Amino acid sequence: MAINVFVSFDQTDQKQVEAFNFLKGKSKHVFEAHDCCFKEISADGSEKLIQCQLNDGRSRAIREEIIKKFEQCAKLVVLIGDGTYKNAWVEWEVNNFYKMKDALLSGKAWMNIRGMFLEGCEKATAPKALECRSTQRLAWDPEALEKWIEELS
Repeated sequence: MAINVFVSFDQTDQKQVEAFNFLKGKSKHVFEAHDCCFKEISADGSEKLIQCQLNDGRSRAIREEIIKKFEQCAKLVVLIGDGTYKNAWVEWEVNNFYKMKDALLSGKAWMNIRGMFLEGCEKATAPKALECRSTQRLAWDPEALEKWIEELS
């Protein structure tokens, strides 16, 4: 049975995330993500992707969309790169996923959150929100990730 998993990541790790996207194509599970960007049309009519800041008024619609995805996802995986610990969106996603799932799983929500270090980022600092809301971090190991996704599901 396919399990829906929300993937949280820092935009600066886009190339690494593309490698993850390749791996998820081999999985039987459904991976959801939101890039926290919006399109802005410039004066010449071209589209430009803008990284929306969490405190930007325009981020409300993005936050609401992410919450809807959380409702459909059983697990959250945070892809940890060198700058992920500084990303306000990642912190927000972990904290809000935890809060939502803890209301349903009372004290067991942390079992559904896992950080996975991106390849070559094994010594990266994990986001603070993961310190008490996640089990052991995974190294870059797609098989271990698959095994974790299937645990307790």
